[in-house]
Amino acid sequence: MTEPELLPAFVLHTRPYRETSQLVDLFVASMGKISVVAKGSRSSRSSVKGLLQPFLPLHICYSGNSSLKTLSQLEARSAQIVLQGERLFSGLYLNELLYYLLEPDAEYPGLFSSYFQTLLALSNQQELVSPLLRQFELLLLQQLGYGSDFCYAADSGLPIDPACFYRYEPEAGFVTTALCNHSVFSGREIIGISEQDFSDENILAAARRFSRQAFAALLGNRPLKSRELYSAFIARRSE
Repeated sequence: MTEPELLPAFVLHTRPYRETSQLVDLFVASMGKISVVAKGSRSSRSSVKGLLQPFLPLHICYSGNSSLKTLSQLEARSAQIVLQGERLFSGLYLNELLYYLLEPDAEYPGLFSSYFQTLLALSNQQELVSPLLRQFELLLLQQLGYGSDFCYAADSGLPIDPACFYRYEPEAGFVTTALCNHSVFSGREIIGISEQDFSDENILAAARRFSRQAFAALLGNRPLKSRELYSAFIARRSE
């Protein structure tokens, strides 16, 4: 009898289900986001107790064709990726984006590998956090179908001019504006974002501003818990 295929996966979100089980949202290589029931996983005698946690590379197998599947096999494929401080909240932030924005059972080519590599980079204290987040955010927007045209203005069709200013409209792209305030972008910044020139602090800040605007349009009024936790963490550290 053929052994079932084990798929690489990460936990995005868990919640209790009935007396001893859990509902688990997983990000699965080649499968995207899926929801499963992990039967008996909260039981003291469960063989998978402690495995259903963020940042632990897993191999999983599941059964069922409905939107809610059953987890049938689970094992750790390597040690948990250790994130601390700002890097922990950054990882939780990525998980929230994936949990809220990925469509169930939809494939996102290359996104799983990028997520895995981003977590590994976040665990390396030599890597700067902000550029890693900006790179992943840009890829995620593209995979979701909301990637922006950083080369041409949406209103005129003309190439982005480094000397001009533009506002970002989520359903259109960058539109020329005569205004110059904290929410608009210079053409130089837009070109820098497209080239991911994040060694430039101004470009990096502009990329963060762009991502905030783009994801706000997708998330609506839904607050991100990771941002709240990070703000509380910074407040405690400054006391």
